Amino acid sequence: MRLAFQDFQFDCQELTLSKDGRKISLKEKPAQILALLVTQPEKIHSKSEILEVVWPGRTVTEQVVFQNIGHLRALFGDDAIKTFSKKGYQWQLPLSAVSEQNAAPQMSEQSGSSEAKPTNEQVDVTHEADQQADSVIANKSSNLPWPILAPILIAAAAVAGYLALA
Repeated sequence: MRLAFQDFQFDCQELTLSKDGRKISLKEKPAQILALLVTQPEKIHSKSEILEVVWPGRTVTEQVVFQNIGHLRALFGDDAIKTFSKKGYQWQLPLSAVSEQNAAPQMSEQSGSSEAKPTNEQVDVTHEADQQADSVIANKSSNLPWPILAPILIAAAAVAGYLALA
């Protein structure tokens, strides 16, 4: 299934993203989160649900969800994904289904073959999105209550160190 929003098209099965007919490189985990959010936009997806779907059978912290949501917000804008405190995340942008007939010519015109090759422009878009995500995370972290978070982070680092040694 292909969905369109803003100037983007996202293939939920292939986990591929394009903008204005050009493929945009999107890492696997943010693409999986995007697929979950856009295929069920009416639902609020909890962090634990996202962890189960995207990292099944693995033990990872909820921080990876926050980081990947930040990456998606940097790419699509802060209004794309709404955070519901203590509940989860929900897709906010209007979506429309794209028929395969309309989607295929755009990709073949852009690539000249059935296999799309990355261009410098695609790499630049991804690099820019990564920088924006880092900036968003840095800006949000400056507003965090550090007297409360510092002991939690220290404890998390201690547990991580213990688990690494075990």
